[in-house]
Amino acid sequence: MLTKTETTYAPRFTSADLANSITERIEELARSTDVARNSEKMIKYLDTYSRFHNYSIYNIFCIMMAYPDATQVAGFHRWRSMGRYVRKGEKGIPILAPILVNEDPDDPDSEKVLRGFKVVRVFDVSQTDGEPLPEPPNWKSPEKNKKLEEKLIQFANKRGIRVSVVKLRGGTQGVSKGKLIEIDPSAGTKTLIHEIGHEILHRDENRPTESCLRELEAESVAYVVCKHFGLEISSSPNYIALHGADSEMIMGHLERIRKTSIEIIKEIDNEITTID
Repeated sequence: MLTKTETTYAPRFTSADLANSITERIEELARSTDVARNSEKMIKYLDTYSRFHNYSIYNIFCIMMAYPDATQVAGFHRWRSMGRYVRKGEKGIPILAPILVNEDPDDPDSEKVLRGFKVVRVFDVSQTDGEPLPEPPNWKSPEKNKKLEEKLIQFANKRGIRVSVVKLRGGTQGVSKGKLIEIDPSAGTKTLIHEIGHEILHRDENRPTESCLRELEAESVAYVVCKHFGLEISSSPNYIALHGADSEMIMGHLERIRKTSIEIIKEIDNEITTID
């Protein structure tokens, strides 16, 4: 079994031992995720960012065209409600906002209907001053294990998945594109495992429809595999909690997580016997 030193191997153990160990680690991750969800820092962060609007694909395109380096955008008054103020002279980013009116003009309680769109302007956080926004709880794992990464890339290549190291924007560490994984140079080994998890679990019709569940599965696989090979992955509970998952959701996906983790570990770690 590969370790941090890349040269030491643990004693041989069976597939049954591996399955039991993985189950224990998933349970450990589930408990840690609930602790992370209820931490003061996580609650403050999620409360702040829940006030940001989720923009349509069209408006995201408009924002990126007008302000390619945008990270967090909001309207003038929304920024003020968060203790930040748009600097004088800053130009707003134009997007489209729906015009909703009462279906019955004489009844203020009647259903709202769409009557078109209007141009409104939003501003990126870099265009504002004031109270600092809370930093996200640490979700990155920069630790690298070169030997393990080589074996993971071989694992991916055998399944027709190409791995490319490329500078990614916006702090993104990795992305799974279907038979192609892109990894930022700053990303650790855990990110590669996470994206391989996406490729194995989320490229068919059986994948979860909710993105938070897909992230939960991929990160849980990364956590288990990293634990097996001795990498530090204390940030995984934060990553899962930031995507809105909890212990119950993790345990509800135990079989899928365990099966994928076993598939990766068994092929990489030739110290595991097949005797059950």
